[in-house]
Amino acid sequence: MNGFRVMTSGVILGAMLLSGCSNSSEPDEAQQENSPVMNENPDANTSETQFIKKGVGDVIRSIKELDSEISMEAESEKIQELGKEVSTTWDSIEKQVEDEYPDWYERIEKNLYPLIGESGNADKDLEKMKRLSEATKEDLQLFLEKVK
Repeated sequence: MNGFRVMTSGVILGAMLLSGCSNSSEPDEAQQENSPVMNENPDANTSETQFIKKGVGDVIRSIKELDSEISMEAESEKIQELGKEVSTTWDSIEKQVEDEYPDWYERIEKNLYPLIGESGNADKDLEKMKRLSEATKEDLQLFLEKVK
């Protein structure tokens, strides 16, 4: 009788362990329907759009800080530091903008990269930086209107 109990317990334990292994690596249909990647609903990308819009706002704020320092003809190191901040802020959304809005991506970077580059130069052309800054901010504002 004792052997029967051991064997029954083993069978039950084995069945419990195997029942946990029956999940496949494929998500079920209910999970796929709720997945934003799989969903064809245009509102599904709202969070990505919000992410891009917030990031663009952050880039504009960074450029405005850089503008302020340029206008005050601040120390070269401060301008360089703010140029790096603009670059880092843009980097956080760059891939999404490039993937979702390739034309805008090219347009924005046409002025943004020279602005960042000029901020790192030892002999900064402040007038050139002002022009690039204004053009970049204008493009970013227009882009924000497009993304809405």
